[in-house]
Amino acid sequence: MGSTRDSFLSTYQTTQSAKCLYFDGASGALRENGTMDTQMLLVYGNITGPPGANSSAKFLWDEYARARRLCAWLHEQNLDAPGQGIEGIVRMSAGFELIWCDFSSPSLRLVSRLNVSVPLLGYNRTSPLIKDPEKYKLPRSVADHGNEVDDDLPAPEWEIDWEHEPFVASQQWDWFTSASRAYSSEDLASNRESSIRLLDTDPVSLYSPAYQGLMTKLAEHEREQLNLTSDGFWQGVSDRQPRRDAMNDLMRRRSRHSVGNLSPQEVANFRREMEQMVTRLVSQNPHDKHTISWSHTCEMIVNNFAKRLMQFRQLLQHNLVKERGGPPVDSRQRFALLRERAHSLLMPFFEYPSETGTTSVENIEASLDRCKRAFLPWPVQYEVHNAEPKGLDHDFVGQAIEEVMDSVCSVLVGAGRSIEETWLRYFNHNLESPGNEQLQRSRVEMRIWHNRIEELTAWLGWAPHWMGCDRICAWDEECYIPMWPVLRQLSPEKPAYGNREIDWEELEYDLWHPQCLKITDFAAR
Repeated sequence: MGSTRDSFLSTYQTTQSAKCLYFDGASGALRENGTMDTQMLLVYGNITGPPGANSSAKFLWDEYARARRLCAWLHEQNLDAPGQGIEGIVRMSAGFELIWCDFSSPSLRLVSRLNVSVPLLGYNRTSPLIKDPEKYKLPRSVADHGNEVDDDLPAPEWEIDWEHEPFVASQQWDWFTSASRAYSSEDLASNRESSIRLLDTDPVSLYSPAYQGLMTKLAEHEREQLNLTSDGFWQGVSDRQPRRDAMNDLMRRRSRHSVGNLSPQEVANFRREMEQMVTRLVSQNPHDKHTISWSHTCEMIVNNFAKRLMQFRQLLQHNLVKERGGPPVDSRQRFALLRERAHSLLMPFFEYPSETGTTSVENIEASLDRCKRAFLPWPVQYEVHNAEPKGLDHDFVGQAIEEVMDSVCSVLVGAGRSIEETWLRYFNHNLESPGNEQLQRSRVEMRIWHNRIEELTAWLGWAPHWMGCDRICAWDEECYIPMWPVLRQLSPEKPAYGNREIDWEELEYDLWHPQCLKITDFAAR
């Protein structure tokens, strides 16, 4: 960033498509809540680090050791051939980062190397910009084999002269605003990292049935903590917390999942599965065509339903509150708006009932089936690389997507049917609001729909896509969500984290309650 001593910026450009291994999630965040676990499992077989490490917390910060070990793992599997094999590791913290293993690879060329250190405040222009120029030498070009990166390259020195460094505060703002452009949840497809194309037909996931032991332990823990049945169904509000808190806990539950309970056999399976997957990736032509991209399918589903589900839920909640104590609301007008929203969600799948106010079972089942298959192949078969077509029952990702669509569509089709029948029964031929008895029945129905959609959104757990600032931020502001390593304490009564130990509980609260911040909020206090 140019705000510390020994600041260099080397810019590289790929000369061809390069294959990389991608670790999903905030896998570049140096936190002790599991962000590094899959990397540690792969290279060490545990989540604490190499034998003899003083402590897992200390080793967490040794990024150079972790990068060297990840690259060494690729080399040990004979998967890192320059220009042909896996040449880097992609992770995410505040934006995406790339660990590149071999700077002599023909896949890479050096564009520029700049000393971006700036003069210290209060010093003249001759003040030293770097302490030890020889320590940070990098190759000038991919052909410069005599000046390769030293294996003992030290980690950057984080002792900052806060009083004399001119851009310490602003670098945090620049870092944050750069990352926030990829953190927006308005439209997943528009926020892809444009320089990366995900080959997602063959993922390795610890949520797959191959790790049933881990899933069983997670399920047992969640049954106790979240008041679930043995089949995973929510049993309702307990005496310990109100419904809203229970729904939030359900929605955010996956952020607390950990792989620390993997058995030794499951760890061995994971490492073997990773090796097999990467071996297949190396031998695969990146331009091979696949019928289904699961990440693209997920994006379409989330983009289509996430915001509209929450709008529908909030509309129901708002109307229920108004009904209890707000000013008089025209019940026919209110119900017409609900019907409009239900129609918008179900129009491609739903055939309207006749004016008798009933809908046949066959009609409902057909509508449900059309909705469930809207984002899945029809019939349910797809091609696999160098293999015969197969059904979704052989693919755990496809099964998971099918289950999500089944749950979303079951709730929406049920609500849509009930809304339409209620409309035909009480409102269609009556230009005024119906009597109190009919209104009371419609309110009961409205409460049922609200609760079911609220429980659906909690089960889906798309919390990141339902978070945002309460207002549209001004042009000189950004909607701030805590992200490693840009961590700011939002309370003006407390000093910035640069001057005190990080309070993780406060950060957890800030994570779910974003606020609009200005650049002055990032200034050292």
